[in-house]
Amino acid sequence: MSPRKKFNRSMKTREEKTLEKLVLGEAEDVIANLDKTKLKIKKTDTVKKKASANVQKKRKPVWTDNADLDETEILVPTRNARGMLSYVKTKTTYEKYSKELKDKFVYVHGTASWADLRKKDDDSDEILKRVGNFIVKTDDLTKGTIDISICKNLASNLDQSGSVTSLEFHPNAQVVMVANSKRNIFLRQVDGTKNLIIQKVLINDFPISCARFTTDGDQFIVSSYRYQHFYTYDMISGKMDKVQCDRKLSKFNLEKFHLSPDGRLMVISGKDGYIHVLSAKTKEFLYSNKMNSTVRGVAFSPDATRMYTHSDEGEVYIWDVRQKECLHKFYDEGCIHEIGRASCRERV
Repeated sequence: MSPRKKFNRSMKTREEKTLEKLVLGEAEDVIANLDKTKLKIKKTDTVKKKASANVQKKRKPVWTDNADLDETEILVPTRNARGMLSYVKTKTTYEKYSKELKDKFVYVHGTASWADLRKKDDDSDEILKRVGNFIVKTDDLTKGTIDISICKNLASNLDQSGSVTSLEFHPNAQVVMVANSKRNIFLRQVDGTKNLIIQKVLINDFPISCARFTTDGDQFIVSSYRYQHFYTYDMISGKMDKVQCDRKLSKFNLEKFHLSPDGRLMVISGKDGYIHVLSAKTKEFLYSNKMNSTVRGVAFSPDATRMYTHSDEGEVYIWDVRQKECLHKFYDEGCIHEIGRASCRERV
């Protein structure tokens, strides 16, 4: 037998070398491919870092309520096969229920822009990036002290035997109306120096307790606590009319009345908590509301959609003028005895 030749790995045929070049390539090509792989890995790491930086970090809550973890019964709205809405009692925690509501909101409406906690450099944060005086100075008011000048008394040169019971400025002209308990009504021009008397109106046997201009300023209305009728005076024609209250009104007092800002309603404070509403134009009775105690003050909102009444027990009622019903009531803490109530654009 012929001796077996030993296999030498270094000895390669020409076919093997050609196959290696086709599959693996030259040695220089392998090194170049390694460099390209390292560059791809670096780019991938950079993109991942940027993506992780853009991910919104979950902030820790400022405080937590242990009661949110307690189980309680909550009414969950559900719909049956017919689509009718019903409520089912379910035991869950407030934390889980809150999460379900948030997820449902995001699913329907998406994430709101105001709920994005990521800090953005926009113009709204510019005010927080600087310090200094943010109040614009004005030349109308001096700093520290407001100058006040005393004008002539509006009740001067009048009948001093009667006390002033009502005073109101004209809504459109520089005129004031002063009424006293001796049946006299004075219209004066307000200039601060002379305050000349323009007109004087006398109502016989009618002690005036309340007098008010209408919204358009063409008339004024006067009432008395002693009688169940009132007078309207037309300043253009100089005609005075007597208006007898409707017989449907029960237990009312004309010591005070109130007019709505839109000029549609006239309110009379009745006895035993009654509030009678009349038409300011026709003076016809419309409807009545009732409180739990005596009415002390009445006021309207600027748009005349709400009416506020105050009782002698410190309870405030908020009425819807259109629906003719009470919306809310609360106690005015600290109020002992109210003598009047007024409203502005923002508060009562």
